[in-house]
Amino acid sequence: MKPSILALFPIQPTINNYNHLLENFDIIYYTLTTRENFINDIKSDKLNKIQAVFGSYPGFKSIGGLNDIEIINSLPNSLKIISLSSAGYDGYDLQLLKDKNIKLTNVPVDDYVAMDVADCALWHVLSGIRKFNSFDNYIKSNTNDANTLIVRDQIRNVNIINDNKKHKGFAFGHVYHNNSITRCSNKKCVIFGYGLIGKLVSQRMKTIGMDVNIVVRDKSKYVSHSDNNDNDKLYSSNSKTELTNAVSNANVIIICLPGGSHTENIINKEIFQLINDNSIIVNIGRGSCINTEDLKDAINSKKISHIGLDVFPNEPIIENYWFNDQSINQTSNNFYTSSITPHLGSATLETFEFATETSISDIINVIENDTFNHVVNP
Repeated sequence: MKPSILALFPIQPTINNYNHLLENFDIIYYTLTTRENFINDIKSDKLNKIQAVFGSYPGFKSIGGLNDIEIINSLPNSLKIISLSSAGYDGYDLQLLKDKNIKLTNVPVDDYVAMDVADCALWHVLSGIRKFNSFDNYIKSNTNDANTLIVRDQIRNVNIINDNKKHKGFAFGHVYHNNSITRCSNKKCVIFGYGLIGKLVSQRMKTIGMDVNIVVRDKSKYVSHSDNNDNDKLYSSNSKTELTNAVSNANVIIICLPGGSHTENIINKEIFQLINDNSIIVNIGRGSCINTEDLKDAINSKKISHIGLDVFPNEPIIENYWFNDQSINQTSNNFYTSSITPHLGSATLETFEFATETSISDIINVIENDTFNHVVNP
């Protein structure tokens, strides 16, 4: 009898190891509904002999993750590995899984995946500084005024009620909601996190002329040339003095951090008090890294003129506050805009297939060779 794999999501037939998978394993597709249903179903004759779980990207998020002893104890003793396609593994109790002799694996970010995410960060930064996304949205929602001169004139005079104070004459396009749009170069950019993604984000920010500063917990990890081959300026978040020096007078902050207790609310009112007015915040890490209420206060006080989000604190829910729509967003900061992407920083066909293929390879290696790769709970 073939070893059985519980697949919570479809496995693309285009991956290189798909034929090997079909020939040597029994794939059981299963849709998660509720936590209670899963606990009951996993004990059934059909599922109680599975040796692996393919979780793709969502994994067990729809039922709250695997983070308590009842649900983990319900998993069959035959289960050797739960393989995720994502790099993150929030919502899994690593110790409880280890106690059950179940290995949890992820797919670490590689250079190509990091490039995809860095591209997303760059788009958000450009949208924030130059307001490209907002001009685009305005044109598409005001098709009767789809004239370059009219659009630029109207956007510069939004929220100016007194006709005598409205800008007159040629509209160059350098004013948005009565505020000046400035260039990207020579702005101070602070990047929190210096993994592969942080490093490639740094390169992209330098390409558009920014002064890049990196905040990490432990600078000693990056002392060798190979770990910092771009010679970026590094500051330790463990030092209040260094953190203050890094963030003071910043124009752009980009979060490239994982979730967890060490990074929760690391961007907060103390940070916002140090940065320049009309700064840009971009988060491609985890929603928990920003104190949401402090961020809202910073927006309303005009410390923040743009927020670019690919991740959210209550994901998958996107809070209405962030929408770039004045009928929804009631902030008092008229210059404020937002750019929102639904957690798709790495969402390319190449990354999707790479992650699935790696995840399936990890399962095959465990069952056929007793070899464990990318284990996060060794």
